[in-house]
Amino acid sequence: MLGQLPKVTCPIWLSDVSTGTMHRSEFPLMKLLGSSFYYPSSAFDGDPVKFLAGNIHSFIYADYGRSEAEFLQALANPGFLGYEAIAARSVSAQELNWPEFPTHLDGSSTRGEFGLIKELGWIEQPFCAWIIFQRCSDRPPSHGPSRFSLLYLCADGAAAYQALYVANSVAPKAIAVIQPGHGFGGNWSNFEDPNQILARTVENNPAGKPKFLLYGGIGSRDRYREPCWPEYGKHICFLEKHDRGTIGVWGLSAGERRR
Repeated sequence: MLGQLPKVTCPIWLSDVSTGTMHRSEFPLMKLLGSSFYYPSSAFDGDPVKFLAGNIHSFIYADYGRSEAEFLQALANPGFLGYEAIAARSVSAQELNWPEFPTHLDGSSTRGEFGLIKELGWIEQPFCAWIIFQRCSDRPPSHGPSRFSLLYLCADGAAAYQALYVANSVAPKAIAVIQPGHGFGGNWSNFEDPNQILARTVENNPAGKPKFLLYGGIGSRDRYREPCWPEYGKHICFLEKHDRGTIGVWGLSAGERRR
């Protein structure tokens, strides 16, 4: 948990989830979206949970390049240090209020960069999983919050933002652009570019913008001393990634917050 951001108590909807009720209950989409953290092109990066759990309790990851088998393997090893999964289930596209899992927002799926990525076999079969994690009994409260929620989607990050947040008239509390992998990394669009599809989708959301941006990747602080999206002009702190990288935490500039 970051001391520079407000601490938030575990919401009732999260504390009430149990293994016995999770599959029988209605999927709480709007509760997961509210005050959430959104991480497109996430792979299985646990750093945002490590740093923000306690400031945020609902984490939503999206990456079309990771299979369900890879996800389950990452969930088991290494998982999240000091936490265990106590409840989990698959989520259908219909429960997300989608006719199907989203592909991408620009052009045809058979042309352009997205088409090339698809032809190269870098896009996996879509799936969505919802998992509740609980702090292990041998870990003190100082380790982190009692629980957090993870919604993991195998879907395009920009299209999923449109289908999750814009379509439901909500904005996440924070968003991450961390080593998104444009080009040879397998991402068809450059998430760092403020003029490309993800930034435009975030910018044009009538519900507003996320309050915070996490921007970084492999490399020193000098590489990430400025945010990738210019409206996030309030620098909060730098964080050290587990793989010798850097993450900058940025807040909206004063003028942006008043809009």
